Amino acid sequence: MMQFLKRHFEKIILSAVLAGLGAAALWLSVAVKDAQVTIKSAISNAPPAKAWTNLDIAAYTNAIERLTQAPALTLTGEHNLFNSVLWKMQRDGTLVKVTKSGVDALSVTDIRPLYFTISNVDRASDGFVMVSQHAKQPPVRYFATIGEKPSAKKPYPIVGTNSAPGNPSMLILQVQIPETGETVSVSSNAPYRSLELYEVNLKYSASDVTNVFINKYLNDTLQLSEDSFKIIAITSNAVTVQDTRTLQKTEKPWSADTGVVTAQATNTVPRTESRAGADSTP
Repeated sequence: MMQFLKRHFEKIILSAVLAGLGAAALWLSVAVKDAQVTIKSAISNAPPAKAWTNLDIAAYTNAIERLTQAPALTLTGEHNLFNSVLWKMQRDGTLVKVTKSGVDALSVTDIRPLYFTISNVDRASDGFVMVSQHAKQPPVRYFATIGEKPSAKKPYPIVGTNSAPGNPSMLILQVQIPETGETVSVSSNAPYRSLELYEVNLKYSASDVTNVFINKYLNDTLQLSEDSFKIIAITSNAVTVQDTRTLQKTEKPWSADTGVVTAQATNTVPRTESRAGADSTP
């Protein structure tokens, strides 16, 4: 008997397990049928459902309405999530919040045209007393006669004369400009005038420092806090500066009526150079 058990031990265990599984399956089938009967009985004997009245769902509807009217996400402005604030320590140790610096704090306060002029200030029996002056240079006074060649002391020769229309006694001098080869008209009451360049005043009003730049010209450099900017163009109503490190250009418009900046446009190309052509208007 012991030999039989040792030889068929695994088979006996497997048969016992299979018999248990069969009994469990049979019981499960009977249990499912009993549960179905119980459920059907409970459904058939359940009381009729009553409609809900005066249900307060205001809290839920308000929550849904707030979700549909969520505030717009703003990534610019005064918040500091994506726009970090710069703080600078003053010499006395106090911290200053820098909200405006660099070219944003630069404004144009005045733009003045500077002219090259030639004037006839006096007349002698044998010639004319002339005064010429370039922008940013002292005037040059010289005596000139008709037909003289230009020289260092007499830079703009008189090549001819005409009488003024309706006033024969007034002479209009024909003066030659050797630099350009043109001939311009000059009289005692109507000097020749040509726009040469512009002179500007600017103001830098940052959060931590205020500075004023007086009598600045084309190619001058402005130090704005830690950044350096170069004036690359000046017109009658705008100044264009360029960051010497990033080469980014910024135009600062100016209104002659108000004397202040009215707008700003970045990365703009200068419209005209500071040096202008001749304007022979008296």
